[in-house]
Amino acid sequence: MSYWDTAALAKLYVQEADSAVFESHGAKDPGIVVSETGRLELRAVLRRREAEGALRAGATEILHGSFCALISSGQFREEAITPELESEYYSILDSCLGQSPPIFLRTNDALHLAAARRANQSEVVSTDKGLRKAALFLGFTVFPAA
Repeated sequence: MSYWDTAALAKLYVQEADSAVFESHGAKDPGIVVSETGRLELRAVLRRREAEGALRAGATEILHGSFCALISSGQFREEAITPELESEYYSILDSCLGQSPPIFLRTNDALHLAAARRANQSEVVSTDKGLRKAALFLGFTVFPAA
């Protein structure tokens, strides 16, 4: 099992140049883990892509509904934002920002990493450079490999 951030999840729903690589990796993973944050972010990504014309009108509802159905069916596991996840989030921020030089993280990136830790995942699937750097520092493996 691996933890997928929103940018990686979006590649399963919006065709991009490297979507096939992520689709293949996801097909091999029996239990993709996502977060409540990712579910909300994915809706925004899909809606933005629809507004840009990359998705047809109404696709957001269909695609996000399909994603939520995977969570409901248990094919994807969602980590909720809980007090324990919040505590992990603070710990990750302190650890990353306490380095010299600091490893800077955006709020949602730290939330994704906290969810990955709470779910006991060893791999983080992401294309975000900052999140990947922090994930490696925290001991995760990352996909795709650098």
